[in-house]
Amino acid sequence: MFHNRREKLISRMQQQHIDVAVLVPGSNMYYFTGLHLKQSERLTLTAITANNQLYFLLPQVELNKVDASNAGTILSYSDEEGPAQAIQQLKKELGTLQTMGVEFDTMHVKEQKTIEKLTYDNLCDIGESIHELRMEKDHLEMDFMRQAVQIVEESLEATLPTIRVGVSEMEVAARLEYEMRRRGSEGTPFGTIVASGYRGALPHGRASTKKIEAGELIVIDFGAIYKGYVADMTRTVALGDVSPTLKNMYSIVKQANEAAIAAIKPGMTAHDIDNIARGIIRDAGYGEYFTHRLGHGIGLSAHEEPYLMQRNQLVLKPGMAFTVEPGIYVQDVGGVRIEDNLIVTENGYENLMTYSKELIML
Repeated sequence: MFHNRREKLISRMQQQHIDVAVLVPGSNMYYFTGLHLKQSERLTLTAITANNQLYFLLPQVELNKVDASNAGTILSYSDEEGPAQAIQQLKKELGTLQTMGVEFDTMHVKEQKTIEKLTYDNLCDIGESIHELRMEKDHLEMDFMRQAVQIVEESLEATLPTIRVGVSEMEVAARLEYEMRRRGSEGTPFGTIVASGYRGALPHGRASTKKIEAGELIVIDFGAIYKGYVADMTRTVALGDVSPTLKNMYSIVKQANEAAIAAIKPGMTAHDIDNIARGIIRDAGYGEYFTHRLGHGIGLSAHEEPYLMQRNQLVLKPGMAFTVEPGIYVQDVGGVRIEDNLIVTENGYENLMTYSKELIML
């Protein structure tokens, strides 16, 4: 799997006359090598050459994480030695090359300074090519995402009975995260959002110490990770009876969510799908209260290409995976968001979510 992915990257590199691609720890390194690490104070790099040579520069404490099946050359260093000698070894191994592709959008300054020590004539951003390769998911990736979705849906179902008057948002978030862990989630891809009442007007209202009260809507946005792949789900629930205004806001967002999803198929653009949902909310008089893009790509990262938003003319293709999450956020009143995870198919779409979008009354 990783070998095939590297071959596609190498083909892009050859077309662009890039001699070597250097990746830092994160989703791209994992995607092409299977090495799952996070950026830290210990320098770690992977180099992939245009003639299909693979090199790992990493600290000794991470050696056990390199899969021998990658058949790459390992250059390691101890904490006491530091990476200087390993960097020189990498430079010698790579030889005289002209152009190096790097991840400008994720690379730390320290990593960039190391790259500069390799003294290539040209540095270029290889990020766009990598984003394009990662956008179209293969069948294994889709299976992992389906499993992640099952985890979030089951965890929400298990958590809802614990939501009652006087429970804090943090308690709800903690229960959600516990239920996801029980079901095999490797962690959370972002800080769990539980925003009740007036705090629902905060699109990124991370769970707080606020106590939930009767008559409030509660925006619950959370995610799971399975085999490295993310599910990202939002449902808005009501604790007790809520006002007609809040019910109307919910109905509008639900309509926008369902209309946008129904339009998904190859050939539509990211702008088209965003515009459908945005038009419904705008026509209902809430246009100024829908303050973010309609959706974002999901996969190894919680937010990646493609982004469903105004003026993005990217044409949808089979295998692209993303969220659809329209919302309305009115200060001092409350908020509503409904989020599903979708995959574009040959003839339309697959909605990975099966959870009801009817207003849940607790």
